[in-house]
Amino acid sequence: MKIALPVWKDNVSSVLDFAETLLLVELGDGLEIRRDEIVFTEQSSLERAAKLRQLGVNVLICGAISRQLAYMLSSFGIEVLPFITGSVEQIIKAYMTGNLSLPQYAMPGGCWEGARRCYQRRRGRRGRKWQV
Repeated sequence: MKIALPVWKDNVSSVLDFAETLLLVELGDGLEIRRDEIVFTEQSSLERAAKLRQLGVNVLICGAISRQLAYMLSSFGIEVLPFITGSVEQIIKAYMTGNLSLPQYAMPGGCWEGARRCYQRRRGRRGRKWQV
């Protein structure tokens, strides 16, 4: 399994759409097998989604993400875990131990329960029909 995190210094980047560095972590049997840092130069949402697909990413853990990019990634079969903040090491450990949904990893003002519930909640307020 491969997880990807956009990074800024030692933290999860606050917005995936503008991140320039991507950390790719391969996991197996509950252990980290390999770690690679990739320059993420693709600019358009389609290029970024295609790059993540090409890299074989199964799960993307990120901060904010545009709906368009989130939809593309989901359509490629990549699970998106948005609105996450913290140091890369903390986030990887939290993911591996099943604790990523704890409030301390939620972006301020973000929907830490995940995009689907966030969008469903917003749909009622704005009258839009968003689907993730």
